[in-house]
Amino acid sequence: MNPPTSASTAPGTSGRTLTSPPSGDGRMELNIEQSDLAFAVGRALGSVSTRSPLPLLSCILLEAEKDGLRVTGTDLDVTTSVLAPCEVKSPGRAAVSARHFHDVARKIPRGPLSVALKDQQCEVRYGRGKGWSRFPTQDPADFPRTPELKAEASLKLDGDALGRLVARSAYAASTEETRPQLNGVLLQGGDGKIAFVSTDGHRLARATHQGTFAGLSKDGVIIPSRALQAVSRGAEDATGPVEIEIAAGKNQAGFAAQAGAYRIQILTRLLEGPYPNYEQVIPRSNPKQLKCRRADLMEAVDIVASHADNVTRQVRFSLRRGRLGVASATELGAGEHQIEASYDADDMEIGYNAGYMLDILRSIPTEEVAFHLNTALSAGVVEPVGALPQPDEELLCLIMPLRLPDAVG
Repeated sequence: MNPPTSASTAPGTSGRTLTSPPSGDGRMELNIEQSDLAFAVGRALGSVSTRSPLPLLSCILLEAEKDGLRVTGTDLDVTTSVLAPCEVKSPGRAAVSARHFHDVARKIPRGPLSVALKDQQCEVRYGRGKGWSRFPTQDPADFPRTPELKAEASLKLDGDALGRLVARSAYAASTEETRPQLNGVLLQGGDGKIAFVSTDGHRLARATHQGTFAGLSKDGVIIPSRALQAVSRGAEDATGPVEIEIAAGKNQAGFAAQAGAYRIQILTRLLEGPYPNYEQVIPRSNPKQLKCRRADLMEAVDIVASHADNVTRQVRFSLRRGRLGVASATELGAGEHQIEASYDADDMEIGYNAGYMLDILRSIPTEEVAFHLNTALSAGVVEPVGALPQPDEELLCLIMPLRLPDAVG
């Protein structure tokens, strides 16, 4: 498993240098099924840069080798490499425009096709000679090379479990660049659990799975959420366990999985910490409890959010004994939706961001959800009611309220 390196320092790479691979790329000629080519290119495309001033970073690297066709894409922070089965007639390499090549590869009719490097052009022939496409190439020797990852911590995790952990946590990561460590997900070990934690300061999600991550402490490492989204896509395809390797000393993490006939590897840099001490913001005593059907609340919030302010997305929760009202009123209109709920504390009005609330509700797999609340201006904890479908997993969410226009205090 390997993240990328180049002979010169590229803009936006924080001074990291990359070492060019040796020359001698050969003629490259192979036969492959359209479905295999489209899969490999499509997965590698997810790591290709969309804004880099370096033309080579808009390319994918095609490598015909003894084990098959390896397709690699990178933005120097996240690298995805997919090994697909093929018949290699002549080994070699070519760097081609990722999006242009993918657009053609996915549209070609299903069936066998050939890929060959001819006169510095990558030629694809398909339909038993009925069609062809040619693509200009760039020097593959300049494509960022990926050094070998020497793991300090390692773990094998079922692909479905990894996908769930990512889906239940990564949505809460920040997209703002003011606090870069919040742009990732904290991966923690210790206490016989593996935890995935993310927060943007307005909400927090922690998904845990029972298990031991040898070599990973409770301080953990921060993995960019963009990398984990790529990992999640790979986990969906995985037909066996996903191998996770961390090299904190080298600021790297790697994920590898077998997906049927394909071998997928994703490598990423780690974000610099420290991660905030999130545990100190989780309320220890929120005496007011609300329970309701998750689907009912999602429907109410989704409908009423149509009237919410486009910036704050604020909706009002009106908690009463035995029911919960969700409402919003702006110049866009007004609406209210009542649902049955279990609540026996004092009446309370709380404002929430509708988008944040829906994200949390979508991440919870149980029929009912519970809110643990204190005041209209303090953090609320949202949890599933009852055990998760996977008894070795747990989930905790936290959401900060929005001050209502008529709030007191």
